[in-house]
Amino acid sequence: MMDEFPIVNEAKEKLCYVSTDFRGEMAEARTERVGFRSYDRDFALPDFSDTFEGEVRLPAPLLRKREREEAMAKKAAAEEAAAKAEVMDVDESREGEGAQKDPGDTDGVDQPRTTEEEKEEGEDGPGDVDEAVDSDEETDEQRRSRILRQREEERRRREAEEGERQVLSLSVERFAVPEALFRPADVGLDQGGVAEAISQAIEACNPIYRAAMYHNILLVGGNALLPGYRKRLEEELRSLAP
Repeated sequence: MMDEFPIVNEAKEKLCYVSTDFRGEMAEARTERVGFRSYDRDFALPDFSDTFEGEVRLPAPLLRKREREEAMAKKAAAEEAAAKAEVMDVDESREGEGAQKDPGDTDGVDQPRTTEEEKEEGEDGPGDVDEAVDSDEETDEQRRSRILRQREEERRRREAEEGERQVLSLSVERFAVPEALFRPADVGLDQGGVAEAISQAIEACNPIYRAAMYHNILLVGGNALLPGYRKRLEEELRSLAP
């Protein structure tokens, strides 16, 4: 794997970033298991048969965790919408009852029924007319079961695909690897980082040019494109500049 420079470089460019609080993120990593951290990612290696580029994926545990959170949020939103709709229906039914009420009726007193009304009720019977129910219509419970079944099938399909492809899992390595650019001593190198090197180079120049040089620093190279690189370098240079 380490001999495949293009693959390693692609993984670095797609996954690595520079942390502005390295020690804080490392301390946070100790409180969560690998696979459940917010920055954990899987890099599916290309097979050079169907795919020629790597693919960044969420780890299976983190993916299931996010799916559960999304499902709970959708369920809560649906329950809230249903409660609001029920309140609106009750209000509308009350308004409808008030509008349809006969002016001659008195509150709380039932009007006597005529003989013809009693005869019609005896022939038809109250509540004898049932609404036809379409047996082909999908119920809410069946719909939920179908959606859960489809999600389970999709999850198994993804796991099967992931099992067929080789995967490089990265967790704290995403920001620990670029940290060596700013703290070489962490990997056993007795030298300063990028910010110290820039500061030493400027301090070696004529004093009349130093202020202008601190204001004209150009970042080039692939590592300069890493997210957070510029911000971290600016913060460290400000602390080193006179």
